[in-house]
Amino acid sequence: MPESSEERVAYRWQPRPSTATKVVAALIVASLSLSACGIRKFLAPRAEPTAVQADADETLSRLIVRAKEDLVQSTSAAADEITVVSTEEVEWGDTGLGCPHPDEMYAQMITPGYLIVLESGGNTYDFHSGTDPEGPLIQCTEDGTPALSGTIEVVTQMDAGVALPRLIERAIEDLVQATSAAADEIAVVSTEEVEWSDTSLGCPQPDEMYAQMITPGYLIVLEGGGNAYEYHSGTDPEGPLVQCADDEPTEDETQSGADVASASNAQAEPLARLIQRAIADLVQTTSAAADEITVVNTEEVEWSDTSLGCPQPDGMYAQMITPGYLFILERDGETYEYHSGTDPEGPLVQCNLETDGEEEPFRIVK
Repeated sequence: MPESSEERVAYRWQPRPSTATKVVAALIVASLSLSACGIRKFLAPRAEPTAVQADADETLSRLIVRAKEDLVQSTSAAADEITVVSTEEVEWGDTGLGCPHPDEMYAQMITPGYLIVLESGGNTYDFHSGTDPEGPLIQCTEDGTPALSGTIEVVTQMDAGVALPRLIERAIEDLVQATSAAADEIAVVSTEEVEWSDTSLGCPQPDEMYAQMITPGYLIVLEGGGNAYEYHSGTDPEGPLVQCADDEPTEDETQSGADVASASNAQAEPLARLIQRAIADLVQTTSAAADEITVVNTEEVEWSDTSLGCPQPDGMYAQMITPGYLFILERDGETYEYHSGTDPEGPLVQCNLETDGEEEPFRIVK
């Protein structure tokens, strides 16, 4: 049926949506779609925290506890007066943990760790660490250097008088276990403060990587059953301790290696006997038990004459270089110095170099 003129006019003037209206409608549809996605995401089950995150939380919690303990010690604040301002995972530019000692050298390697900020008495305190919960923890001052008190002293300034006896004790325990020898059959041949060239402590494993940094520590030589055993360590009394052996000799080196071992054992035997005599002397003069006495240090020396570095006031001595040993024993916080020659049954002198006149500067051990 043909359209009337009125219908054609009505159709021609029927309103059509403008471009702006179409854009607004499209935005509304898009918004509703995103909202629906958000709702689905919100209602979806959450992923369980990973073990890595749990371990990181435990590490950070332990480091915070240690930082608070350090602050209690260094400021005398009560633990409940200390609050955690912030914690942050960081990557330090080297092993100095962002707070280097002015005179120290550090391996230039990215070192993951934490920055912990505590507050007490209106003051804030920055602590820097790695990712080891029992590793270095440094209270760092505003100028970027370690504080002079608290944890940093424990970490970097270990008292050699405490560390070395404990390291010797651990080395003897290890040798007892490894050789089934009795502890009293093991003697300390020598101890020496050293600076290892890297963190391998002078005894690298073939497939291991080590930080190239000067590492202070000790070289400890023990003797048992006529054999010498070499132990390497750092300065931490409970830190790494390595029994270090040379590589297996080649056929060409076998004879020379045997000669070196023989010479080493020949040197170890007289020193072991001299230490045994000194310990027996100290047991007799102080009524201490033998297991209460530790060897703090031994050293090969060349005395300038036959007095062994501890002359009697009216004594006459041959002016000749006299090879021998100086070794220091410790008992109940007191140290005792003994001087000797190289004869295991020869002269042995307990030498007191600092005397107030009321005490003899020496005592000859029988």
